[in-house]
Amino acid sequence: MQPRYDASMSLLTNLMDNSLDEGYAQAAARRPAGAGPRDWRRPGWLLLVGLLAVGLLLATAAAQARARASSTAETRSALVREVQARTTANDTLEKGLERDRAAVAATRRNALRLTSEGKALAARLATLEVVTGASPVIGPALVIHLSDAPSDGNNGADVDPRTGDAADGRLTDRDLQTVVNEVWASGAEAVAVNGQRLTALSAIRSAGDAILVDFRPLSPPYDIVGVGDAGAMRTSFLEGFGGSYLQALRDYGIDYSLSTKHSARLAESSGVMLRYADVPSGTETHK
Repeated sequence: MQPRYDASMSLLTNLMDNSLDEGYAQAAARRPAGAGPRDWRRPGWLLLVGLLAVGLLLATAAAQARARASSTAETRSALVREVQARTTANDTLEKGLERDRAAVAATRRNALRLTSEGKALAARLATLEVVTGASPVIGPALVIHLSDAPSDGNNGADVDPRTGDAADGRLTDRDLQTVVNEVWASGAEAVAVNGQRLTALSAIRSAGDAILVDFRPLSPPYDIVGVGDAGAMRTSFLEGFGGSYLQALRDYGIDYSLSTKHSARLAESSGVMLRYADVPSGTETHK
């Protein structure tokens, strides 16, 4: 028998003639007739189970998010109702306090009018009450109306030098402090901001985005009313630092207007309370 010309390449010849390993051939012989490959089935089931698990997790998370949102909304509604109820109760108590104070003041005036010395004391007391804000005042007034810039994002400046923050065209507590001080300096005998009477103990502060006057939150626009010689106050205010400050505020989109009233009434301050008084004999009496 003549040897094959490719005998030296027996390994390559064997690979070409028998491409499958004997183990693969034996496994193929044992496979039932008509059965196809099974390797694709296991990954398919695993993928299906994984998708079901992910869907279950997403559904659970969505249900929990809806439950939390509903709980948050209910809590917020309950807080809003409580705030409204307490505000109404405080307003009712404040009105009752004003009536009681008016009754006490009337009784005190009637008692002091019984003697000439009492009349002098009543006049002095009336003057002190006006100065301290313990009694209402009525008279000509200068009214300064301040309002925030429109919320259109165009306030004419990028940075607010008053705060160092981005300019948003909103009035700050410092703005109200400055304008109020200039109204006092212009000759006002009594000043109020949005109906809140100011005294020597008053404070204008900020808490977040709110401005507090004597710890009472105020919302824009703001009306600053000063009772006194309205014409002279207006002239003094505009010619002084107050006028230039308002013009600077206008550069940031904050609008203002000045007007005078023939008669305005400022209520007494709710934060002023008589604690001690000196009777004519000099004896100190606690009230």
